[in-house]
Amino acid sequence: MGDVKLPIGIQDFEKIIANGYTYVDKTALIYRLITQFSPYFLSRPRRFGKSLLVSTLCALFSGRRDLFKGLWIDNSDWEWKVYPIIFLDMSTINNKTPEMLERALIHALKEIATQYHLTLSGETPSDYLSDLIKQLVVASGQQVVVLIDEYDRALIDNLDDLDIAKENREILRRFYTILKAHDAHLRFLFLTGVTNFSKVSVFSGLNNLIDLTMRNEFSSLLGYTRDELTHYFSQSIQDVATANRLAIESCYEQIKGWYNGYQFSKNGQLVYNPFSTLMLLDSKEFTAHWFETGTPTFLIKLIQKREFDLINLEQFEIAVEDFSTFEIEDLPTIPLLYQTGYLTIKAFDPTVSTYRLGYPNREVGQSFSTSILRYFAISKASAADYLSSIFRNVSTTPWEFSCFFDILSELLALMPYDLYLKSEKHYQSLFYLIIKLAGISVSAEVHTQKGRVDAVIEMKDKILVFEFKLDQSAEIAIEQIKQKAYYQIYSSRKIPIYLVGINFNSQFRAVDDWRVELL
Repeated sequence: MGDVKLPIGIQDFEKIIANGYTYVDKTALIYRLITQFSPYFLSRPRRFGKSLLVSTLCALFSGRRDLFKGLWIDNSDWEWKVYPIIFLDMSTINNKTPEMLERALIHALKEIATQYHLTLSGETPSDYLSDLIKQLVVASGQQVVVLIDEYDRALIDNLDDLDIAKENREILRRFYTILKAHDAHLRFLFLTGVTNFSKVSVFSGLNNLIDLTMRNEFSSLLGYTRDELTHYFSQSIQDVATANRLAIESCYEQIKGWYNGYQFSKNGQLVYNPFSTLMLLDSKEFTAHWFETGTPTFLIKLIQKREFDLINLEQFEIAVEDFSTFEIEDLPTIPLLYQTGYLTIKAFDPTVSTYRLGYPNREVGQSFSTSILRYFAISKASAADYLSSIFRNVSTTPWEFSCFFDILSELLALMPYDLYLKSEKHYQSLFYLIIKLAGISVSAEVHTQKGRVDAVIEMKDKILVFEFKLDQSAEIAIEQIKQKAYYQIYSSRKIPIYLVGINFNSQFRAVDDWRVELL
């Protein structure tokens, strides 16, 4: 196939085609959208190709058949008519205050009007949008196509100031309501965003929107499938394999483990993160490419305000209706983590209408854990030596447990004194996080016949069974392990089993008592 030009960070369809970059052909799926007259909404995580999709739609409704030569839609019955287009990229609209948002919206609409040699009038953004639609219909004799990318940006950017976010929400609600009022004048309406705020707020006037976000048939509209990866990037993947001294199938497995795993519907196709995949093919390095482009600050702030439980993020169950209650006053943490790409669908149970969510892949699981470590005010750089020491210590035989607690105590001492940890769950999550980031496989809240074990580390040559207490004693923890026989499910392994009781002191936020018994 020759040299492949990777479209890293390029969101303009025309630029990709005109400059010979690789375009993964999604036009068969896009055709199914544009041949309908329904208004659509699609939510996907950042850098997942939403803007490129909107740019592609813009080219299609502009009649630019020259750009689609060789693609699926070029051989379809698409009519290639030219429609007037209102395209708004809300990420470029100043939203720092409601006044700035209104002025920026009016300015953007005036610029579109100028392109069509029109002059608008009105007082509010809603007035200008209504006037623009009317004039475009009259001037062209055609219905109008409206494309809005990142519709929710003015809300997300201001979640740390709810007063501004609420005022912006009201402006957007009135603005988007105009689109419903002009439904007869619209050929096609498509909105994208990260979050799906409920129809009673931003979209209260757009109650006819069809949400594609969790539709099986459009699950691979964004992101790469395994077949697309093989078809378009086989030579680049061979180069990655060579650079990392991997057999080709081992390389595919590595790519899958790092960047695949996103499932956006009950029975949808698994897709690879497109940005991370392209960055891997360019750099040939397996690392957290997507995550390193920046976790949304509003998300970290939201997690910091709430009772954090990292453990449940590995396997979290949520009801179907919990995905439809997004309001800026009380954003639900787990659905939000799903829509922003930090969790994905692992399974769906139709008998109780429940989704099981979890980390999509290694990139997200490992990197998100690192971000949460910062929640405890411990940077990964300052913790690196301690994490390495913990890995070496747990890997030794026999286990030098006294040294283990010395290392753990020093690591916990990195936390600032004013950090408030208020429950045993906080300490359990912190312990789990430390062990996980040390590169050790750890299971939490393991079910047994008589209860749940707080944490278990299974090595080839030993098993460590942990029970945690807060402001009690390590002896009480050990007695609970014995009384409920947490260790019995591992007795058939015929390797040493260590019973470990740990007591955390809430006043000093440290381990003040520990005890280890070897069976």
